[in-house]
Amino acid sequence: MNKKDARNLIKERRMNLSMEYIESASDKILEKLLENEDFKNAKVIMSYMDFKNEVKTDKINEYIKKTGKTLVLPKVISKEKMIAIEDKNKYIVSPFGNSEPDGEEYIGEIDVIITPGVAFDRDKNRVGFGRGYYDRFFAIHKNAKKIAIAFEKQIIEEGIETTEYDMKVDVLITEDNIIY
Repeated sequence: MNKKDARNLIKERRMNLSMEYIESASDKILEKLLENEDFKNAKVIMSYMDFKNEVKTDKINEYIKKTGKTLVLPKVISKEKMIAIEDKNKYIVSPFGNSEPDGEEYIGEIDVIITPGVAFDRDKNRVGFGRGYYDRFFAIHKNAKKIAIAFEKQIIEEGIETTEYDMKVDVLITEDNIIY
């Protein structure tokens, strides 16, 4: 399936999810994430702040901070660039309407990047919102493990067409499966 069709199909599917489903599935995804060895061993983890029926990340982010790991969050700073900022509990609303961290750019190694997406396939291909922020970020942070979290309803069974710029994730965790 081409990316535009995948994006449209899954955005519609995701907007029809009930809050009960989102909460329950997010908790199951958190349980699976906590068992992941890369996540357990990471010292610096990039997560995100969920928006518009994405997998809930508040419990994930709290866990990261509570266990003494460094939490960094993404911030879009231009049409083509996203940076990481260490979470210091200071946030602003972005032009997209979601919360972003406020502060200085985090310069350093990131061990794990918890990755959102609109759609995925079982080969760990990912479709975002179409601006390429994460693909460019992955290219800079080559050593970071990319762990995508998504609902089963975000999986495109027939696969997603990709380009040379699209980067697969290393692991895809849903409420029902872990795909390595």
